[in-house]
Amino acid sequence: MASSEQIAASPEWLPNRIDARRRCVQFVRFTRAELEDRDFLANLKGQAEAWVPFAEVSTMRPAAGPARFIFHSGFCRSTLLLQALCGSGRALGLNEPEILNSLAREGEPDEELVAAILALLLRPHAGTDGVIVKPSNFPNRLIPLIMRLLPEARAVIVTNGLAEFLQAVARKGLLGRQWGRQALLTAATYAGDITRLRGQLAGFTDLQVAALGWLLMQNWFDRVHVPAVAPRLAVLHGESLTTRGPAALAGAAAHLGLTLPRREIDAILAGPVFARDAKTGEDYAALRARQAARAEVPVIAEEIAEVEAWIAALAEASGLTVPVAQTLDLALEHETLAAG
Repeated sequence: MASSEQIAASPEWLPNRIDARRRCVQFVRFTRAELEDRDFLANLKGQAEAWVPFAEVSTMRPAAGPARFIFHSGFCRSTLLLQALCGSGRALGLNEPEILNSLAREGEPDEELVAAILALLLRPHAGTDGVIVKPSNFPNRLIPLIMRLLPEARAVIVTNGLAEFLQAVARKGLLGRQWGRQALLTAATYAGDITRLRGQLAGFTDLQVAALGWLLMQNWFDRVHVPAVAPRLAVLHGESLTTRGPAALAGAAAHLGLTLPRREIDAILAGPVFARDAKTGEDYAALRARQAARAEVPVIAEEIAEVEAWIAALAEASGLTVPVAQTLDLALEHETLAAG
């Protein structure tokens, strides 16, 4: 089994999950090819594993690269943004590492342990200018802690409008609806108070439940986007990646401190990243056509419109503008667009 020194020295050894009962962290060694795969890291087994006690992990402080994160509300093109920003090879994307889900399940994890795990995730890989970490949406409760522990961290929050979000939930069928219900139950533990609605949840449709989870995420993003960290957090609406691709990529790269010249942005936009589905690798146009045929039907469109009106009323009563405003600089005059 690899020693603690070997694990700390190699960025291929990533913290994967914690065992609170044994007070150990599981590390998994991933090959470069696995790290660059489309699949979520949480779904990959890796090549080897090792367990290290909390006390040893907490003392690990390897040299970390720039702290860059993509947070998101789910089903909003965040994976597409990660793949696009890493499309030229300047950065390596860590796509939904399980360790952050594991930490979030602890509620109030030990800060020394979290700081060490973040440093281990942020170790640069050969030939890159560091990594970009994109957690799943489930550990969004950790955003304030991450930004506080890493005072130089920069992050883009990706979200989208409710109708687009619900269309994505419906297109994914049963799994999408189950995911929406789980997302609400998780967000309700930290992102907002739904006490008055809990007794009604059993009678809500799947899309109502998913929409309520989306509303809690908008509330949370609004709350974490406070003056202390606002300059380091920028909100991007996912649709901007397709409607204003060059500006969105340039703005996201600049905000994260990643060099991405115009010629590389053009190549990424014209290449396979935008032609293929970000999660499956399938031809995007063909996949969307199949999804539209089975899910974008009048009865679902009618339900989505009704749920939108309901959520708008809840948001207005709460004094919340939804979705949370886009704050990422999309000015076409951006220096990164003018470069190279």
